[in-house]
Amino acid sequence: MSKWLKQFLFGIWGLLLIPLITPTLEKWLEENVFSDPNGTATTVFPNAMATTVFNNLLALGQQRWFEFAFVLLTGIVIGVSLEWLNRKSDERKAFELRSLGTKFRGLSDNIKIRTASEWPDNVRDLKPAILSVFISAKKFDLWAPNEHVYQLPDASFLCEYFRCVGKLLEDGHFDEANSEALSWKPFLDKVKPS
Repeated sequence: MSKWLKQFLFGIWGLLLIPLITPTLEKWLEENVFSDPNGTATTVFPNAMATTVFNNLLALGQQRWFEFAFVLLTGIVIGVSLEWLNRKSDERKAFELRSLGTKFRGLSDNIKIRTASEWPDNVRDLKPAILSVFISAKKFDLWAPNEHVYQLPDASFLCEYFRCVGKLLEDGHFDEANSEALSWKPFLDKVKPS
């Protein structure tokens, strides 16, 4: 929904609130503003004029069509607000998944660079980052192995898992990333100690 249309709806809805808050506003004005007969407010807005305005607003608020219009617009405003919140939530989730994909790809590259030396001792400094992305992946219901991956004879499967799933996440293909992650389960889940 366009921004101006949303503002228009909220503006109309705000105007429809005026007759509903009129009794409270009238009481407050009578007690605080119009109580002083020599005050500026009484001079500018005579009590008879204010009473006429408030009576007209009260009568408007009691019209059958007004109640229908208010209920209808309230439903529309709530629907628009929920849709906006849902879209913002989806955008934030998509951003976080793309960020997770970047982390996956970075870990793949870092582990691949270190394959010349002894696995898993060569990635001790990366273990917190690896565990962190596994936890993040599970938070988004994306299959991720656990710390048993350190018992793999080498890190090639883990590197490919990170690279393939990370690429799909970065590109915004979240369903395909989940399928790809599950396809690596037989290779990364049933680890035999080396």
